[in-house]
Amino acid sequence: MALAVHTRHDDVLGLVAPVLLAGVHPTALVVDLDPRGIPYPGLRTLADLCRDGPTLGELRPGRSGVAVLPNGGAEAEEARPALSALLEAWPQVVFRVRERLDGVPLVEVAPLLPGVETAGRPRVWVKTGLGRAEPGPGPVVEGPGRSAAAAVLDGRVPAGRRLRSWRKVWEWPWE
Repeated sequence: MALAVHTRHDDVLGLVAPVLLAGVHPTALVVDLDPRGIPYPGLRTLADLCRDGPTLGELRPGRSGVAVLPNGGAEAEEARPALSALLEAWPQVVFRVRERLDGVPLVEVAPLLPGVETAGRPRVWVKTGLGRAEPGPGPVVEGPGRSAAAAVLDGRVPAGRRLRSWRKVWEWPWE
């Protein structure tokens, strides 16, 4: 299964949310399709896969856990062949996007803040602890906390109750 994730209003949350979504599964891959977002750490990138083709090791999870494939300057359209191969090989894939990705349900993530419009189509609402804002349609999850961005930038998956609260996102009927 795959989800495409776009985060509104917060680039740091945009870095962390895809890893949290992937982290609720025993084995998952995060693919960064946002060349303008905060970059994920890593040596081999999606741009490398587009240029050289994926290796056998990249087409088969070698261990459990979350793997992250940084962008490296690749655009979604040029990456289509590599993305198709990764989708076939990995049990769960989360794409970090800025625009809808054909054939993959889009999950918009938004911080639950006073003044943020909550009406409209479903989103993942992230608790912030700031004021009283009523969520619109969609699951409400725990905010990632201070250490989550540091963990992601260090190549680790945040853990604990905050991570577990993101499991319900996979159960929502996204379009």
